[in-house]
Amino acid sequence: MNNPASLGRITSQRRQRILSKLEELGAVRVTDLAETFGISEITIRRDLDELAKLGLLERFHGGARQATTAGQETLFKDKPRLHAEEKDIIGAVAASFVKNEDTVLLNGGTTTLAILRHLRQRNVRIITNNAAAPDEIGDSGAELILLGGQYRNKSRSLYGGLAVLTLGQIHASICILGSNGVSARTGLTTSVYAETAINLLMVERCKGEVIVVVDGSKIGVTSNFSGVPLSQISTLITDSSANREELQAIKAVGVRVVVCDLERPGEFADL
Repeated sequence: MNNPASLGRITSQRRQRILSKLEELGAVRVTDLAETFGISEITIRRDLDELAKLGLLERFHGGARQATTAGQETLFKDKPRLHAEEKDIIGAVAASFVKNEDTVLLNGGTTTLAILRHLRQRNVRIITNNAAAPDEIGDSGAELILLGGQYRNKSRSLYGGLAVLTLGQIHASICILGSNGVSARTGLTTSVYAETAINLLMVERCKGEVIVVVDGSKIGVTSNFSGVPLSQISTLITDSSANREELQAIKAVGVRVVVCDLERPGEFADL
């Protein structure tokens, strides 16, 4: 007969290991955890549900992600491990919206950086305040223009008067923005006030489509500072872990919502 105390310890240890996996990867899937621990998917779902009740993670269909605190800024150096798979899938789909010879405005962040990876061999001109862009784009066929301005190490972004002055001389054919939060009620919001002016001006200086790219954890989130209203957005590209009710609400205000399939990278569909 199984000892309840022993089973309790095993369960506790397993759940701690799940949290450690989340700390390492940013998100986990039920199927992967079941294989890792050699137990049923039903047991893993029960573990995730209990940890979610304690506020230690957030559930999505088929898995879980780290719990997020609205308004709290994540340091750039910590971002690459958070939702990396989702960001790369979104980046590839977003890049497919860019045409050859386009002039593309991209703001800061690791999701827009993922787009750069899929544009670096394209015949396009990329203008960005993302100071990490040169490392990502490397020796490629794409033309890269960095906005000047003050450098913010926490987000590896450029902002301020010089960046604004440069943007004022640009007429882009497409603009793609990342965001800390996207909500039907509050629009795009950010944890960094200095970057709101850049995002707004990027939209203003775009004569074509304005696209927002965020992984599912950002949908329904409101961060500290108001940014771009949804009325100025053409398309939202996210992934299949996003809250469907919130996506429907965003669609209802006139934004095209494109959902990337995490199970079949490269495939996407309009909501």
